[in-house]
Amino acid sequence: MIRKSNKIGLACLARRAGGHPRLLGLDEDDFVVQTAITWPTVLGKRFTRWSIRKLADHLSGNITRPVLIGRETLRCLLARRGISFQRTRTWKETGMRQAQAARHIICHTYSPAG
Repeated sequence: MIRKSNKIGLACLARRAGGHPRLLGLDEDDFVVQTAITWPTVLGKRFTRWSIRKLADHLSGNITRPVLIGRETLRCLLARRGISFQRTRTWKETGMRQAQAARHIICHTYSPAG
């Protein structure tokens, strides 16, 4: 970088390095996304949800169409396409009501006599 800047000056900063060439084509991207939105049980797996690690292992071990993709690249590809494997977490209302009812009974049982 220093030698280039000595030769051509500040114009060396305008050039883009480019990075590693892309290994997956658009058709492979579509195949990865289609696999990610398919239930694992349909593909013969014994689990019900994909994780990034399980999906990457499945794609690399696929006999008919192996796709070698790293976990971080896979995560970024799925994020660009709007796919997330995170479950939504909700509170169970019935459990909260039961806990409040039990707390109410305990409070009235152990309250000092009037």
